[in-house]
Amino acid sequence: MPTSHTVVMSEEIYRKLQEYARFIHEYNKTTNITGLKDIESIYKELIVGSITPLMHVDVPRGTTFIDIGTGAGIPGIPLLLYFCGNMKGVLVDSNNKKIKFLLNTIQALGITDIVTVIQGRVEEIAKEKAYRDTFDFAVARAFSHPFMALEYGLPFVKPRGWLYIYYDLDVYEMGIQNNETMHMDDEGIAEHDSTRLHKAKNANKNDIAVLVNYLKQHAHNLGGHMATVEEARKLKLYEGYIFIKDRFTTENYPRKHAIVKREVEKLRDINS
Repeated sequence: MPTSHTVVMSEEIYRKLQEYARFIHEYNKTTNITGLKDIESIYKELIVGSITPLMHVDVPRGTTFIDIGTGAGIPGIPLLLYFCGNMKGVLVDSNNKKIKFLLNTIQALGITDIVTVIQGRVEEIAKEKAYRDTFDFAVARAFSHPFMALEYGLPFVKPRGWLYIYYDLDVYEMGIQNNETMHMDDEGIAEHDSTRLHKAKNANKNDIAVLVNYLKQHAHNLGGHMATVEEARKLKLYEGYIFIKDRFTTENYPRKHAIVKREVEKLRDINS
C-alpha cells in the first residue's frame, strides 16, 4: 500500500486521487479553480491536505456529510475517495464553472452514486428542510472566515454531529485542558503566526483569543459548542476548529450574507 505524505492508502485510491489531481490541473489551464499550478502541489496541498486531518476519523457505512463552498471539490472528493464509499457527500458551490467541473469529474471518477452536487448559496440551502439538521458532519476548507463557516456550516449538522473547519492553526495545542473549552494565554498565542489566522498584515497576538471567544459564543447560538480536547480526541481530530451540535438550530440561522459579513468585518476590526 502506498504512503502518500503520511497518508496510507490502497493502490486503487492512490490512482484515483492522482487522476483527480490531473483533472484539476487540466481544467485550471482555462478556468481558475486553484492558485496551484503544478500537479504535485495540487496533489500534496489540496488533496492530501484535505485527507490528513480527518484520516483517523471513524466513518461507519452510511455516514453522510456536506462540504460547503467546495470549489474544485475540496475537501469533499478526496474524503469520498479515501473512505472508499463508506459515506455519501453533498458538495455545495455557487460558481457555475466550478459546478460544471464537479459534475464532469465525479462522472469520470465513477462516484456519481455517492455524491450529490448542488449549485446555490450555502446560507439559502441551509434553510431547506431536506438539508437542515441532517448530516453526520460538515466540512469547510478555505471558506471565507471561520465565523462565517461556523454560521453556515453548523445548521446542516444533526444533533451529536460535528463541523470541522480546516485551519493550519492547531488550537488544541494552545491551552485546551481537561473538560474546559478553549483558553489561550499570551505565551501560547505568541508561538503562532497570527497573520495566518486573519490573513491580514495588521493581525496581532490577541486576534486568536478574540476570535475563539466569538466562535464559542456563536456556536451556542447555533445549537452547539466548540469541542473540548477530550471530544476532539474521541472524534480523532487534532487540529483546526471543531464544533459539536447539541440541538436543532433555530430558524433565524443562518442569517443573510450581508448581516454575517458585517459581523466578520467587525471582528476583523477588533484590535486592528
